[in-house]
Amino acid sequence: MMVIIKNLSKTFKVYQRPRHWLYEKLSLGARTFSKQVLALKDLSLEMKKGECLGIIGKNGAGKSSLLRIVAGISPASSGSVEIGGKAASLLELGSGFHPEFTGRENLRLNGMIAGFEAQELERKVEDMLEFSELGEFSELPVRTYSDGMYLRLGFSLAQALAPDLFLIDEALAVGDEYFRSKCLRRMLEFKEQGVAMMIASHDLTMVRGLCDRAAYLEKGELRKIGPAGEVIESYLDEIYREAIGSVKIKPEGEWKRRGSGEAKIVAVRMRNGQGREAAIFRTGEPIEIEFSYRAESEIKEPLFGVNIFRSDGVLVLSTNQECAAGPEDEFSRRVENELAGPIPAGRSGVVKYQFQNPLLPGRYQLSVNIFSGKSGAALAVDEVFDVVRFEIGPGKIIDRGVFVNPCVWKIG
Repeated sequence: MMVIIKNLSKTFKVYQRPRHWLYEKLSLGARTFSKQVLALKDLSLEMKKGECLGIIGKNGAGKSSLLRIVAGISPASSGSVEIGGKAASLLELGSGFHPEFTGRENLRLNGMIAGFEAQELERKVEDMLEFSELGEFSELPVRTYSDGMYLRLGFSLAQALAPDLFLIDEALAVGDEYFRSKCLRRMLEFKEQGVAMMIASHDLTMVRGLCDRAAYLEKGELRKIGPAGEVIESYLDEIYREAIGSVKIKPEGEWKRRGSGEAKIVAVRMRNGQGREAAIFRTGEPIEIEFSYRAESEIKEPLFGVNIFRSDGVLVLSTNQECAAGPEDEFSRRVENELAGPIPAGRSGVVKYQFQNPLLPGRYQLSVNIFSGKSGAALAVDEVFDVVRFEIGPGKIIDRGVFVNPCVWKIG
């Protein structure tokens, strides 16, 4: 085994104010000014040589604490960690670098600490600088570096150490797309060479594509470990269930809203293909979004809209009736408008948006709105946010992403 972790636990002392640490020390144990925070609890797992293990979980789950202990940076409160080889880590950006030294000087210093012989040190430093592509910035003090430049320097150093175990903690999230892709290619090379990797990340797509197995941590405990895809689905089920909660449609008093107030949205509903109110749908089935409004004063150019967001905040649909009122195209879209003019003061009405659902499995949030004016230059009258949280369940379609794309494949 490359890594054997047995009954690992880690607790931290947390002080409400910095001076309380001093008070506790001066009391010689007679008084306690701190509270214990449990970061890891009785955690056990094993990794084989050449295996890539993803560590996933919400913020505060213990992912970083685990990697810091495995890297030897932080001591465990109890339990043991055994590593069958040399480990290299890319954890906190900037750690291990002297802020006043240049990038080149820091690589040279760390290379000496790593045990490179004098004859190979300069060649190694040049190889690292070439990989980092820092150019003239390598001659500047690292205190002037951005997070992305720290990543370039840190990853270049870590990959040059030829480790048996490579530990990475969310660092790739700050890199630009080009260098991030370069890092991923290097990690794939490591994997082919039999280097074990432990990666803590919120990028579940990367974990799914790169890792053989995943470990799901929650509040310091190991909830599940197994094939990466299965563990990721379990993790998503948990966080989405928590996000959706037992109430799918929020009462009006809990809505977040903005607007001038000439009209007010008073009710929002979603219906499935059978016409029943629902919060779980299938890809391809009809969905109807309906919201009721009441006009407090006249609105001369009413514009009704719908926005759908993925649960991570990505906007996947933003439309209004003006978008569907243009010339005919390959998509079937039309508007049936009984108003055909301003909304008079005191009028109550209902807006329905009907569509054949193209969304793929996932969790989504609905917002609806009333604007005044033309699309692109309209002012918000009333807009309610995250009023319905709904789910698209798995079905026969196995595409990945956000929506189904009608297409034809022709392969010769």
